[in-house]
Formats: sequence, C-alpha cells, structure tokens
Amino acid sequence: MSTTPTTTDDFRSTKTFAAAPDAVFSALTDIDALTGWWTPAAGGADAGETLRFLMGDLEVVMRVDEADRPSRVRWDVLVCEAAPDWVGTSIIFDLEPVGAGTELRFHHQGLNPSLECFEMCNAGWTRHLASLVDYVDRSAGSPNPPAERFAAWRAEHAAH
Repeated sequence: MSTTPTTTDDFRSTKTFAAAPDAVFSALTDIDALTGWWTPAAGGADAGETLRFLMGDLEVVMRVDEADRPSRVRWDVLVCEAAPDWVGTSIIFDLEPVGAGTELRFHHQGLNPSLECFEMCNAGWTRHLASLVDYVDRSAGSPNPPAERFAAWRAEHAAH
C-alpha cells in the first residue's frame, strides 16, 4: 500500500454508469479497454502486475496494488515521465452497484493543488473519466491517440 497521505484537496470524481460493476471493472483491468478509453496501455492489469501507459512518447509505470472484482482497482504510480509529481500517488476506482448500473468513486490520492501538474491533470482526468463512461455505456471512448511507436512499445511490454 502507498503511504501517500489523503487530503480533502485530492482529485476526486463520481461517475454513474448504466452498466453493471463487472463491465466497469473490466474496462479498468483489460489492456485493450484501457487503451480504448484512456491512453495506450501494455503490461498486466491484475494485482501485483505492472501496467504501462504511453502519454504521447512519455511512459507512465504503475503497480496494480488491488484488482478486486467487481468493486475496487488501485494503481500505485512508480514512474511518470509526463508528470513526475504523480510518482508516489495512487489512483483508486471504487465501484458500487446502483440499481442496474454502477457508481464509480474515483480518487487520485496525492493529486492535489500543491502539485505543479494539478490543473492539467484535473482537466485530463475529467475528460478521461467521461471517456470511460462513454466507452463502457456506449462503446465509444475518446482516448489519447497512440504514438507512432505504439505497436513496438506494446510488444516490448506485453505481460508474460
């Protein structure tokens, strides 16, 4: 578990899905799905595995700390070339059934206004969490485009 302190200023967002928690969980733990709503992804998305993301040509590396189907996913940021302030933060997705759908409570623990990247990251998460809803409920996410080197990068970092 990360030792990043939680503050009331950390970035948080709540989203509602028409889909059941299992479908939302799958979008958070499948490499192709992550690529379909957020940014190009590689590696493994099960607990204990390493996830890698490309943001343009810059890499983000996260350890999957929790992947408890269908209620919780937690990633700990190990490397973030695009926003070094992210190192040591945790990204948490808590899922709860609401009627036939799902409520997602998102928390980027440690991402707060004291970090240089806060405004840019706040806007990015706002856009990509909306993309996650569109991806799950309408099969139409709006992810970051893959870099030219995406195929080679993904092959190099495929889960074994």
